[in-house]
Amino acid sequence: MKVTENMKVRDVLAISDHMLDAFVWLAPQFERLRYPRLRRAMAGRVTVAQAARIASVPLTEALYLLNLAAKCDPAELERELRAYRPQAFECVETNPLRKPREIANLHDEDERVVFVDVTDDAFEHRDPMPKIAKALVSLTVEHDVLLVRHPFDPIPLRDLFARRGYASWADERRENDWYIYFFRPQAAAAAAAGRSEAYRY
Repeated sequence: MKVTENMKVRDVLAISDHMLDAFVWLAPQFERLRYPRLRRAMAGRVTVAQAARIASVPLTEALYLLNLAAKCDPAELERELRAYRPQAFECVETNPLRKPREIANLHDEDERVVFVDVTDDAFEHRDPMPKIAKALVSLTVEHDVLLVRHPFDPIPLRDLFARRGYASWADERRENDWYIYFFRPQAAAAAAAGRSEAYRY
């Protein structure tokens, strides 16, 4: 079976026992897939394209490695990958180059911030999604910001929330210690503008 960018990790793992080692080679974050509970939770959510972004490698590099592990012909792979769009040969940067102005001056203790720490869940091999979803529901007004502490940049989560209208920005404050902000861009900008107007008088 040929691995494609839109395949779920679950389907890639079903190809052979070697595929899990290939994912771990791509990024140590995928060690979590060795734990059955997390594999059931994660593998159906993450695509190969997202796995490449988690690993900070070009999509074509991830596809080449995974298809080699799946015993595909290297020469055929090279021919097919050469036809990919130019962006597939580059790492995809999820963060804007600069911290968005909506959260530029936001402190972790700001009253608008709903903070959730899922590092213990990750290290104890529990699915962090229920805790994050509960925190998201607790955002009561449009300019509230969800701040998630996570052991790596959760690309699939950021993509999921983007489809729900949330922008995101991730800050690796220490190695394997990420803080990810989720916010509604226009609402946050309006709130910031409102505070600026209030300070003017």
